[in-house]
Amino acid sequence: MEFEFIKNSLTGEYMVRCEMGHEVLARLFQEEISTCDRTIAEIKAQMALASQYPSKEFRWEGKEISLSILESEVHVFENCLNFDVTSDSVEDFELYSSESFSESGLEDFSSVIAQWERFIHNR
Repeated sequence: MEFEFIKNSLTGEYMVRCEMGHEVLARLFQEEISTCDRTIAEIKAQMALASQYPSKEFRWEGKEISLSILESEVHVFENCLNFDVTSDSVEDFELYSSESFSESGLEDFSSVIAQWERFIHNR
């Protein structure tokens, strides 16, 4: 997964550019997580639990975008999709725009969130 973090020096706004197919991931970081340490901690806690209990689904719900973790896979999706990772309909989401749904491995997502945290805190 390729991405670029950007800070607008005029507005102070943090942005993410992701490769095609991961647009919703960029929106998750920009709109839902932003610079909120509490949100980052909540998501990291869900990821830690998912690592300990890989057969159990863990969710973090944002206002417009949420994520689900199951069996070392992270699914990021718009809430309006009413996505259920435990159903067999994951293939059905291929019909939706890549801007509404994205998936990655837990390790990759963990790396991205750690890099985002360092970026927003200039570490």
